[in-house]
Amino acid sequence: MNEELKLQTVNEKIPINIDNDTILNINTKSVNKLTHGFHKYPGKYIPQIPNWAIKKYLNNNKTNTIIDPFCGSGTTLVEGLTEGNNVIGVDIDPLSVLISKVKTTHIDTEKFDIISKWIIKKIKDNSVKGQFTPRIETLNHWFTQEAIEKLSKIRFLINNIPDKFECDENIKNAFYICFSSIIRRVSNADNQSQKTYVSHTKIKKPTEVYSLFFNQLKHYQERFNDFAIETDRKFKSEIINTSSSEKISEILKNITIDLAITSPPYIKAIDYIYNQMAELFWIGDLFKMETQPKQNILKNQYIGNKQIKKIEYSDYNPYEKKTHLHELDIILEQIFTLDAKNGQKHAYITQKYFAEMENHFAEMKKLLKLKTHYIMVVGDSTVSDIYVETANIISRIAERNGFKLINKWGYKIKNRYMRFDRKGRGGIINIDWVLDFERMKK
Repeated sequence: MNEELKLQTVNEKIPINIDNDTILNINTKSVNKLTHGFHKYPGKYIPQIPNWAIKKYLNNNKTNTIIDPFCGSGTTLVEGLTEGNNVIGVDIDPLSVLISKVKTTHIDTEKFDIISKWIIKKIKDNSVKGQFTPRIETLNHWFTQEAIEKLSKIRFLINNIPDKFECDENIKNAFYICFSSIIRRVSNADNQSQKTYVSHTKIKKPTEVYSLFFNQLKHYQERFNDFAIETDRKFKSEIINTSSSEKISEILKNITIDLAITSPPYIKAIDYIYNQMAELFWIGDLFKMETQPKQNILKNQYIGNKQIKKIEYSDYNPYEKKTHLHELDIILEQIFTLDAKNGQKHAYITQKYFAEMENHFAEMKKLLKLKTHYIMVVGDSTVSDIYVETANIISRIAERNGFKLINKWGYKIKNRYMRFDRKGRGGIINIDWVLDFERMKK
């Protein structure tokens, strides 16, 4: 570790004031309270981070509005509601948006309990058969026949909830996400890999479908009750399914934002669609993403996407196309030159990532009023064995788009959901950097 960095261990709560270049070792067991633990999600940060930002900058008696422009599974949004604020989430991934909606919506818990009991009763009725089949030819590769039949029955019953009960869309969404939350564990695919794949060397024994689903129904019921107790219905959440690098300033032009908190994708980001592939087999039709061609169309719009065609980067040369950020231009040239096999592609992906982040900051500049703080959590990366100081480069990009870096500190990443070594294709990120920006005149 750099000698200039200061290591500090804290238990549960993060101190409000943190010295620049401090690295926190945060000891906590409280990361899945309320609705936080509803659905596994790669790359999410611990709730203590947005909670720290809210307490530091919104410690007042008025109702504030928080935005998370890369909201993922809604960690910031849940914390924002818990602390008594209105929240807005933006994300391009439809499944992430649905997870966030379910985690931040007050539902009729009595109705959820009644419908849960009806579903359990119907599942135990052997005369009821599932009538839902995913549109994928290799389904038996991913699931046992027993799992397919049981998942089909659950999905069929959820589809029929509106025919049996008077309830709003929020109730049905809650059951879809509860259903989605078990799919990876009951599949043949490895539970913790970045990509959804079936290992032939480490054979997995899938968890039994019904018992896991029944446990999740009980878990959701308890957490919805806790969420109702801990949050006030007067505070609202709005989740928008779009990219935060274009037009969000127009979509939200009449809303005053008091604080922005987020963690954007990393360079050569996790392929969220590939990671969620098993889930999308079973609920992808809700988003018109039930087939791989439809998934690939949307995937191309994700910031940090690394699945690009050669025609897109075939003419790219970092020596000719400059970013006008000296440290970034040097890195792009190194990647391009030193990686004989993939240098051109990886340099292009890296350049494209920072160009998209530049567009994002331009949008946020239009959206945020002067003196508003923007907390961004991001990790450095390794691309083609070249170390990329992502946090520092993003800071320079932010500064040329009307933001001033007030403070920078980090924390050690623990308890990874996706425990994978990217073997030089991105590396394991051990420190997340917390960048504290303030919107300034420019």
